[in-house]
Amino acid sequence: MPQLTTLLLFLSATFVLLVVPGPTIALIISKSVAQGRKVALPMIAGIAIGGAVAATLALAGVSALLLASSSAFKALKIAGALYLFYLGFKLLMTQPKVLSATDVDDTETPFQSFRDGFLVMLFNPKGILFFAAFVPQFIDPTLPYVSQAGVLIALFVLTGMFVDTGYALLASKAGDAINTPKLQVGISRVAGLTIIGAGFVTLLSKRPQL
Repeated sequence: MPQLTTLLLFLSATFVLLVVPGPTIALIISKSVAQGRKVALPMIAGIAIGGAVAATLALAGVSALLLASSSAFKALKIAGALYLFYLGFKLLMTQPKVLSATDVDDTETPFQSFRDGFLVMLFNPKGILFFAAFVPQFIDPTLPYVSQAGVLIALFVLTGMFVDTGYALLASKAGDAINTPKLQVGISRVAGLTIIGAGFVTLLSKRPQL
């Protein structure tokens, strides 16, 4: 188990990193405004599990493979970029839908939302390399590696869920208060362009040098 001071430092650094909006936050806000918590919360679960899998793969040695193999890095970044493009264009094409309090929005199922969040995290080579570079800084070499890594990954995932849920709840309340087609279209377009931009960044990213 890492020392308390190490855990507090890790939590502080993790919170600062995660609270800055990125493609996953843009996706959560868009879904929360348009479709509410029913769709946003499964997406947060997908992001959390995808992040846990990515972090585990990173610390298990997949990051070394991505660093050593140009083909593996290229294949994963292309897959990740294409999926981000798909999600971004899907948001750009989203049609607004204003619901009454008794209506149910069935344009996207919770499973589809979970899948999108999970795959965005999993098909991100930069994310895997980030975990491999970030987490080991807080691991004490004199203590068991696996137990420390497990605790830090769990804290990272839980912090991410806390931040994402906060964004989802705020966006959902905003959607309830101002449920207009113009708002939905505006947020969906901004989120779509943000995610497409992240796709281009992923596609153009270069493999770090060993």
